[in-house]
Amino acid sequence: MLRHARATRIVIAAALVLGVAGFFLPSEVLEVLGLPVIVAGAFYGGLRGGVLTALWFMLVASLAFFVLGKSGADDYAATLVGFIVVGAALGAGVEQLRHERLRLQDVIDVVERAKQQLSASQRRYRLLFEVSNDAVYLHGLDGAGEPTRFVAVNDAACVMFGYTREELLGLTPRVIDASPEPGQLRRTMQRLLVEERTVYESVRRGRDGKTVPVEISSSLSDVDGDLLVLSISRDITGRKETEQRLERLTLHDDLTGLLNRRGFYVMMPEHAKRARRAGASVSLLYCDIDDFKHVNDSLGHQRGDEVLTAVADVLRETFRETDLIARIGGDEFCIVASGEPDCDPAVLQRRLDEAVAAAGVSLGLELSLSQGTVVTDWRGLEDPDEVLTRADMLMYEAKRTRHLRPAVGAPERQKAFRGHDRDGGEPRRPAGGDETT
Repeated sequence: MLRHARATRIVIAAALVLGVAGFFLPSEVLEVLGLPVIVAGAFYGGLRGGVLTALWFMLVASLAFFVLGKSGADDYAATLVGFIVVGAALGAGVEQLRHERLRLQDVIDVVERAKQQLSASQRRYRLLFEVSNDAVYLHGLDGAGEPTRFVAVNDAACVMFGYTREELLGLTPRVIDASPEPGQLRRTMQRLLVEERTVYESVRRGRDGKTVPVEISSSLSDVDGDLLVLSISRDITGRKETEQRLERLTLHDDLTGLLNRRGFYVMMPEHAKRARRAGASVSLLYCDIDDFKHVNDSLGHQRGDEVLTAVADVLRETFRETDLIARIGGDEFCIVASGEPDCDPAVLQRRLDEAVAAAGVSLGLELSLSQGTVVTDWRGLEDPDEVLTRADMLMYEAKRTRHLRPAVGAPERQKAFRGHDRDGGEPRRPAGGDETT
């Protein structure tokens, strides 16, 4: 900037000196001196200060020429016009070249920055790809949504799936797919063709046959006309185990391991669907432990917990794995059993009585259950509260009709009456006060 101002002052001073010298020097000399001054001023102005500065310099030089009008004014005017045209054209041309050079330099700078950013991005990508703890792999995708061979895999993918890098690069994602839902991989790839990005949970299989639950983040890119899918698979085994523990704590009784009340209501709809598909009748047993309060009060809560655990074990052994068994609360249990002939209340009650009595012998106690049974079909399970209420009433009817007997643990006892209700009928009552022995 300082050099520009200094050059401007020099050119202006030269033009003024030329104007003053016009009074003393021959016109031929002035013409020779004036040409470089005007052209130099126009050139410098166009190069450094733009066309306006060049015009300013030419104006100053022109005034100097007009001062020389002591002879041959016509010749001077023609010479001046020629000088101005040449200077202005030269200055404009230089200015255009300067702008083009600056524009080209800007383009070069942008390209250079883009190259640097691309290079940095590639380095970051390679770093993330190679050092990631998650399995990262790149594979092709055809237009029908079918995954093709792996293009690139990182070390974590080799470790997770048990293959070498060279082996994986010769395989397709179907080799490692162990999706629990049939067709999940294909549906996911087809969804990528529309959405270009998706996150989902699935299962992957290693070379040794072991499966790993994973969360997969996949994105689709078009690279030179080829469709490529970049997937990141994160092992979520720990998360799944935590979810299962939380679900177990939420739906299962901590002491007995049976379903709790909430778990009973959560699983009831699934049991109703199963009964509907099978077209079988269903028995719902509601029972509690006779004189359980006496066990807690006289023998202690630890002994009471042993009784609850023993009864829970009896229920698990007596009924099938497909039956629904729950500890509703306290010493109350509920069982939903489907299918004939196991669904016959008499069969269920007799089998349960024998198993509970045997468990009591092992504990050194006399154990029995009071129970109420409702036989229905899948429609009766659509309203669990209603069928539970009916079974509960039957159970307490059984308690009211039994004779007074010694508490649990006494040497003698009488068996409790077992009431049951088929298809929503009223509880059966013993005729003439008869009791079973």
